[in-house]
Amino acid sequence: MIESSTLADNSFVDIGFYDFEEIKEKAHIPALHGVAGKVLDVLQSRIGNSSLSIEDVADDMNLSKRTLQRRLQQQVLSFAAIRDLVRFNHAIKCLLEKNMSIESTSAYLDFSDRTSFTNAFKRWTNISPSVFRKVYRDYV
Repeated sequence: MIESSTLADNSFVDIGFYDFEEIKEKAHIPALHGVAGKVLDVLQSRIGNSSLSIEDVADDMNLSKRTLQRRLQQQVLSFAAIRDLVRFNHAIKCLLEKNMSIESTSAYLDFSDRTSFTNAFKRWTNISPSVFRKVYRDYV
């Protein structure tokens, strides 16, 4: 299970990290409590349908953006880290299970463009989404 410290530093996959089971474990979304749990619930309900911006999530929670940030900070978490983990988890499903295109996956995960998604995916796994799909497509 991913500890909140992993969420706090935004580093999911270390250099040279290519074992699929480890990648799935790193993309696993842990149980979060308090405000972080509510953020997770809102993000999960919005993914693929609506914006994943902090402003929209805060609005859904009837909080200001700044109040949401402060409450997450009290839990030693950030909105960006939680959103990244949700996106990473869903990216694997989109690319391997749903066989969605990289462009469609990018839009589904509310990235501004394909390049932004590819850069985030490389940050999470150290490989591009297209290479990831080619290497791991037989694991699902």
